[in-house]
Amino acid sequence: MKRLSGSGLRLILPLIAILVFAVLLGFALLRMVKVETDIRMNAEQNMLWVMHQSESAARRLIETTMRAELGEGDTEEIALRLDLLRSRFALLQSGPQQRFMSEIGLSDQLSELHTILETIQPLPEDFTIADAKAFRQKLAPFPTFFSRAANTTMIREWDDLGGRLETSRKQLRQIIISLIGITATGAVLVVSLFLALRLSHQRNSMLRRARDFSEILISSSGEGILAVDDTGVCTIWNPAMAAMTNRPAEHAVGRKLSDIVEFFNIAPVRQAILASLKGKTTTLALQPYFPDVHAPPLHVDLKISPMRDGKDVLGAIVFMHDASDRHAAQQKDAETRERLEHLVAERTRELDNALTRERSAADLYRNFAGMISHQFRTPLAVADSALQRLIRRGKRANAEEVSERAARARDAIAGLTRLVESTLDTARLQAEQVGAQRVLSNLSEVVEMVRARQQATVPNTPIAVQQEPNFDPVALCDPAHAEQVLENLLSNAVKYSAKGATVTIFLHHDATQVYCDISNFGPVIEPEDRAHLFHANFRGSNSIGTSGTGLGLFIARSLARMQGGEVNLLQEDETKVTFRFSLPRIQGEHHDD
Repeated sequence: MKRLSGSGLRLILPLIAILVFAVLLGFALLRMVKVETDIRMNAEQNMLWVMHQSESAARRLIETTMRAELGEGDTEEIALRLDLLRSRFALLQSGPQQRFMSEIGLSDQLSELHTILETIQPLPEDFTIADAKAFRQKLAPFPTFFSRAANTTMIREWDDLGGRLETSRKQLRQIIISLIGITATGAVLVVSLFLALRLSHQRNSMLRRARDFSEILISSSGEGILAVDDTGVCTIWNPAMAAMTNRPAEHAVGRKLSDIVEFFNIAPVRQAILASLKGKTTTLALQPYFPDVHAPPLHVDLKISPMRDGKDVLGAIVFMHDASDRHAAQQKDAETRERLEHLVAERTRELDNALTRERSAADLYRNFAGMISHQFRTPLAVADSALQRLIRRGKRANAEEVSERAARARDAIAGLTRLVESTLDTARLQAEQVGAQRVLSNLSEVVEMVRARQQATVPNTPIAVQQEPNFDPVALCDPAHAEQVLENLLSNAVKYSAKGATVTIFLHHDATQVYCDISNFGPVIEPEDRAHLFHANFRGSNSIGTSGTGLGLFIARSLARMQGGEVNLLQEDETKVTFRFSLPRIQGEHHDD
């Protein structure tokens, strides 16, 4: 009822204003018409009065003159009447009266009479009857002129009055039509105003309902919601925002955001709010917010949008959602992914090593016949050489020499036996019947054993072993495979070494690997041969004239990779060729117990 009474009051006031406007306008028009009529009627009556008074003055002057002719007149009275007539003429010849006489066409006659009047001399004291008669004859045209002038004036003024009345009637009709138009316009304005007020009332009701609904949504929303005007002053601060920031609405509304919570003054949030006041929507994800310096931070999502009225930006609205659970889940997912990636990397490395060993074993067994002919030749040659010496010496050989030769032959046969066993183990490994048999081994001892066998085979080629200070010889490997790798590399070095040149073996290590560098002085390996050097059955251009099957380096690399190691050709100088055999140390290797 209060809202309706307010709307009715707003409707009554314009109606009263329009009514008062119409009444005042009609009253003013009526007064204007009456004043104009009064002015015009007074002007007409004054003109007729002048004509009538002039005619009366002329007739009385003539009557007085006639009495003078009868001896009854008085000279002073005639002079008085003459002055009165002259004053009437003076009135007719000045101002609007003169213009009027010109308009009715009597100005010339008036001038003639005025000339006659001016010729009359002042009356002598002895004014006679003859003078009176002559004076009366001069005055004879005056009454007739004024009588005709009065008639003409009356006719003219009646004509003018009729025209004015007709004009006034037209003007009155126009005024009436204008008033009707004003009244109709006022009625239209009233109806329009009533409809506008009604529509405004309906829209205000809808706006109030929408506002009330929005306030309910904002108040009950689990998201923090705030709004600022175009100057950055807070206008809305809902309970969820108050709970999230520990700032009540009474403390926030009407203040700058930077004065409420320092979080809104950090660069990304401040720039996003400024951008929204320019019409741009911004989303910020997982922004750290510290409600308390002693508590862990919240991680919030922000969406900052402009509030518009048409094309104008009135302010900005900020939605703040607590995304700490999502952040924690993402952190946990990241840790899980990192752990899985680490496990995958470990398993991948193990699989790569297993694949490398599998490929090496596969390559090895695909070339088993060549390996047999190549690998078994050396220990058989050693055993054969030792036995042939014993045969040649016959009875001349003493017990010590027999024992020494027999020991060498036995060592060669033992090495051959180990090679056969290792090859069988590799076959079982390929068939997944056994696991990898890598153990901690003293590489120095294996090197010395291989060197001794090779030195016995080629006594004219010196073989020297060197090692770095504080060398740790312990490596994680299969001793039989490591021995065969060294046999192949050392036999190749001896085979291609210059006559009488020393073959060197240099042992050293780093944090993860144990290295054995075998060098010889002989023909260098051509650059175009290096890419194929470790392929099966490949022999380089420097091997021309030298016996061999082209399997030594292939087998050496295959056996090295099966135990987690590697064989590489190092950068060589103009006279020396160096192959490096590397094996893992226990510190740098992950293995199954």
